[in-house]
Amino acid sequence: MLQPQSIIVAASDETTAITVGTAKTTFRTPYPLQILAVKASLTTAGGTSGTTTIDINDDGTSILSTKITIDQGELTSETAATPPVLATTGYTILPDSSITVDVDAISGGGSETGLKIEIICYPLGARLS
Repeated sequence: MLQPQSIIVAASDETTAITVGTAKTTFRTPYPLQILAVKASLTTAGGTSGTTTIDINDDGTSILSTKITIDQGELTSETAATPPVLATTGYTILPDSSITVDVDAISGGGSETGLKIEIICYPLGARLS
């Protein structure tokens, strides 16, 4: 049985506080992907109120209907009060698509560092059972 794969990409360095902005990192997909889920993590959590909000774009269009959030004081989106939701179940990304990561919001303290995103997927056309 085929196991899901993960593509993990750093969207910042480990020590500089992240800032709001578009295309914090850009990469190309190595092959067609069927997206199952997405996650994000930090090395240093946000220090005060608010959430860190991250968007992932496929050739300029968000793949998410509910963006990734990391709650204040947390290091991962895995425990977020509001989980991310794909724009389409089993979202498909074509090979060589330009994937960008945006930071839409940071916590009030703005102390977050070490942002990474994880795309959990199957290669398109792979047998899922």
